[in-house]
Amino acid sequence: MTFEEKIKNNWDHISKPIDGFGDFERLYAKIASIQKKDPADLSHMKLIVFCADHGIVEEGVSQCGKEVTRSCAENIGKGLTSAGVMAGSLGIKIEAVDVGIDSDGPVDGTEFSRIRRGTRNFLKTPAMTLEEFEQALSVGKNCARNAKEEGITILLSGEMGIGNTTSAAVVAGYLLRSFGTGLEASELCGRGAGLSDEGLERKRSVVRKALSMHESLSADDAMRFFGGLELAAMSGMMKEASRLDIPVILDGMLSHVCALYSVMTEPRVKDILIPSHMTKEPLCRALLSALSLSAPIDGKMATGEGTGALMLVPLLRLSGEVYEKALKFGESGVEQYERFK
Repeated sequence: MTFEEKIKNNWDHISKPIDGFGDFERLYAKIASIQKKDPADLSHMKLIVFCADHGIVEEGVSQCGKEVTRSCAENIGKGLTSAGVMAGSLGIKIEAVDVGIDSDGPVDGTEFSRIRRGTRNFLKTPAMTLEEFEQALSVGKNCARNAKEEGITILLSGEMGIGNTTSAAVVAGYLLRSFGTGLEASELCGRGAGLSDEGLERKRSVVRKALSMHESLSADDAMRFFGGLELAAMSGMMKEASRLDIPVILDGMLSHVCALYSVMTEPRVKDILIPSHMTKEPLCRALLSALSLSAPIDGKMATGEGTGALMLVPLLRLSGEVYEKALKFGESGVEQYERFK
């Protein structure tokens, strides 16, 4: 019996219907198995929000300018945004990492790991050079290693970067071609932070043009040519977390793109991924399907920053309370239920 099977078997002995807690039993067992801890450690968590700007914003794909990335990153680091408030309420550490904010000097409240002031406009030239791409991956890997040294047992993924849903849509379009899924721009693009009809059509036009530039691309080239510094860094975090046996709770569409890229380049990453929610972005379902993952929350959120990952935490913790403290069959006066396949 594997460690995960042992945890699932323990769930079956709690006085409740078999699989009564559904997805939460499965996710709890997966976390415990990754950690090799029974019960799972759901206390020592950290949300890392990677922040960077995108050159593609000059094509009018966002309703606001790049300066918003700086403002949001500063407020995330100070714990004042939606994610910051949620993390504070849950007792979760939060760290904003500046991988590529287009700003003079360091941004207050952020960890300064800036590689350059945003990516390039990918319609004109690759978003990142090979060296910049590898540096961004290394930033994320270092964040995972530092978390391990801090005693963190679960990482939560977050991002902030105006224009990054456009970059992610193109990367996803190329990655999904490997699965025989040729999605159109209308299926890849949502309204992001709230585009008008006119803005959405501009965004779709940019994505359509970018997807026509190559017949196919390797996963690495797709991320380097069209991705973002913060997306590469998040991917690096996932890759190193898999080596360190740290579960990573995914957020929304942006983290799903990073997860798919990471799994395609290092398949073992799949084993440490914990899905949290479905977003309003139309691409989300296709990405989770390609990853063979299902998210337990479908709240139609679209906030980013790791808010969806944070939303999962209290549900996991409540499930953990049941796992540890609820009566077992025999103690409750109810005979053991049997599992029928």
